[in-house]
Amino acid sequence: MENVVDSKQEPLSAPAILTMAAGQLDLKGVTKEAALLGLAHEVAMPDVDQVQVGNTVFIGHRGKGKAKNKMVGRAFNVDTARNFVSNYTKYLSVLQKKGITHYSIDFDGEDLVPVAKAVGKRLPELGMSGSMAKFKDDTGYRVYFLLQPKTEKAAA
Repeated sequence: MENVVDSKQEPLSAPAILTMAAGQLDLKGVTKEAALLGLAHEVAMPDVDQVQVGNTVFIGHRGKGKAKNKMVGRAFNVDTARNFVSNYTKYLSVLQKKGITHYSIDFDGEDLVPVAKAVGKRLPELGMSGSMAKFKDDTGYRVYFLLQPKTEKAAA
């Protein structure tokens, strides 16, 4: 059973979130210890963007050169589903402020489809758009976000 900790009741540290979330992943034969070691190495890399919102840790890898405004990321969540949706929309706003214009994330299975759809419903109010595509082998999804900078509305 998955561990869920409501961030409004009990905020957790990033290491605690990553440890709990890693324990919930299907590691396909990799030990939890090995996965945590790899994750520790990843977050220590100089160009990794790590942001915690609520009990969700987002890890992103920014593109280089002409792709510097694009990012691919992962989310490690132990928060409630409602908080996860809120955490995600806050994170997308953080990325937008950092100058990220394109963001994508993959996830396995069907469990996060309702979360992705709920985040998608909030995108227009943030001045953003997104889409979701199922992998050809039916193992998961990729979600794309277009984080266009907000423009001021002209005075009437």
